[in-house]
Amino acid sequence: MARDGKGRLVWDWPLRLWHWLFALCILGAWISGEWGGFDWRQWHLWFGQAAVGLLIFRLAWGLCGPRHARFASFLPGPRRLLAYLKTLPQRNAPASAGHNPLGALAVLALLVILAVQVGTGLFISDDILYEGPWFVAVSEATADFASRIHHQLAWPIGALIALHLIAIGFYRIYKRQDLTRAMITGRKPADQVPESASIPGSRTLLALVLIVLIALFSWWLLALAPPEPPPTMDFW
Repeated sequence: MARDGKGRLVWDWPLRLWHWLFALCILGAWISGEWGGFDWRQWHLWFGQAAVGLLIFRLAWGLCGPRHARFASFLPGPRRLLAYLKTLPQRNAPASAGHNPLGALAVLALLVILAVQVGTGLFISDDILYEGPWFVAVSEATADFASRIHHQLAWPIGALIALHLIAIGFYRIYKRQDLTRAMITGRKPADQVPESASIPGSRTLLALVLIVLIALFSWWLLALAPPEPPPTMDFW
């Protein structure tokens, strides 16, 4: 466990690595999908496929990861959320060791909407160059519905990302809590985190096993399992 002078460990390295890789994938997919045109379609596909594997890892890590990574440890009840909202305007209110209740809801909202976005991307087609790996497994009506949802969610996701960045700025400037640094180093100041709220380590062996298993599963899901298109299907 870290000494007080170096802060106390609250974010394990698998969660931190996931956070930055997932942010890169979502930003890359959003930019390539909205402004990349046909030349960036392959990049959009690669970013989306990587996001599938990362989402699966986060769901698994939310069940078996260290304390502050687990969903059961940070999702707030109504009473806890209301109590936290009352302290939000207070500049010197105590900091949360892991996700604060409002941040926990934001994490949940982002994971849900991004899971829908990534999931619908598996079934869409632009009728020209791009098809999701599972496009041929569904009806044309289902593919059209998935495509509509996928495109309509693009800007709401952009808005959520903007709100996320604004919240980080608010906590940094007004509350004097450097959330970005904590997500890089994994540590928060000892005066903000009781020793009992820190984590002893990152469960590295479990994380490495999960990474390998989920990478293999994602490869199977996206490359091997999807059905082949029928011979009568036309391609440009």
